[in-house]
Amino acid sequence: MPTIVLMRAASSTFSSPNMDKQCNKTISLNGDTLPGTYFNLASGKYKENLNCILTIKGATVSQRIIIVIDKMDIACNGDKLLIYDGKQEQASLLNQDETTQCGTKKYYLRTSRSNTVIIEFVSNNDGKVGSGFIINVAVNFPVPTCSRLDNLYKCRNNYCISNIFNCDDRNWCGDDTQLYVCR
Repeated sequence: MPTIVLMRAASSTFSSPNMDKQCNKTISLNGDTLPGTYFNLASGKYKENLNCILTIKGATVSQRIIIVIDKMDIACNGDKLLIYDGKQEQASLLNQDETTQCGTKKYYLRTSRSNTVIIEFVSNNDGKVGSGFIINVAVNFPVPTCSRLDNLYKCRNNYCISNIFNCDDRNWCGDDTQLYVCR
């Protein structure tokens, strides 16, 4: 059964036992008590004929959402993971390359136009399923300086993330800053 679980490093208050029970809902990341979360659809084989849309929003319009696909095992030929920046339309699709919608690729995305990401997972009924995916999401702080006093960490690419995520095993900065800083 798909599940949404808490982010390991965050003191998050969001938790739900089943991702499919969160379909058509919105999770708000505020940067403080909930700077990020992760969820998976990866407990064995996922269900056929699933169409689940989950919306994740930053607290302010200037925040951006970071998306890290840590694991993906999605059967191609109909099953797919679609990730949109703000609106659920083709022009807003962040993972337009079909190789990032199914298969086994790991990758990193950041919303560029909005503080909202829409994640849609669709499976058909062809009998071919994978073991699902693990997606990590967090807010990105667009501030000129990243003050440790404000609990922020400055990446080499000049983006800021919550210091909670610094030196965990994820590429939150998108530029592998943690590989150089956290040895």
